[in-house]
Amino acid sequence: MDAPNNPKSAAVDDRRRGTRRESTATLQVRFETESVGGLAENISTAGVFFFSPDRVRVSVEVVDNGQSRTYTGRIVRMEPVSEANTGFAIEFDRA
Repeated sequence: MDAPNNPKSAAVDDRRRGTRRESTATLQVRFETESVGGLAENISTAGVFFFSPDRVRVSVEVVDNGQSRTYTGRIVRMEPVSEANTGFAIEFDRA
């Protein structure tokens, strides 16, 4: 565990606006951003890695314990976990 005065751990804590909890909620994500532009860092016949100033805006419907709620926000990270699964991090807009 990082020491409490570790600048790296403090920066991570500062980004988190809410307390996390385990969940089995189901959700549906709708993409509001149709396309993004950017500048390629590298490219090959197999793919491209690029940077974009554009945000990927989404609407997220979450069903948890029989209750449905819709949030808006943006995708802040995508992480392939396996051939079958990709993890997504969505930052909700402030209420």
